[in-house]
Amino acid sequence: MSMSRPSVQEVESRLATVQCAVCKGSSFGVDQRFMQTDGEWRGICKKCFYSFPIYTDMEFYLRTQPDVPYRLKDISCTACNHRGVSLDFRATMSVREAIYFVTCGNCKRTFPEPSSLEAFE
Repeated sequence: MSMSRPSVQEVESRLATVQCAVCKGSSFGVDQRFMQTDGEWRGICKKCFYSFPIYTDMEFYLRTQPDVPYRLKDISCTACNHRGVSLDFRATMSVREAIYFVTCGNCKRTFPEPSSLEAFE
């Protein structure tokens, strides 16, 4: 089962649903000079130019983070309240804040979910 990676346009439009950790703006771009083949991208705030990592290879992430699939089964949809989402990509907005961008398994709504699982070294 291979998960498809999101497009640049999809990532940019979905980043608009969260706030910049620095200036609280919500207009972001993907810096296409830094798109790694392993799925690590750089997001950049269009207002203050703060940049942050975006991870689009969720297949690898889910394999290496055994707790995450359980957490995804527990997330409730913000629209239909169905429990259980798929993880499309994630962004580390700051050292204290990572956000999962998820899709409801039932109504297919997409929404951001703050991650409570990131281990900060």
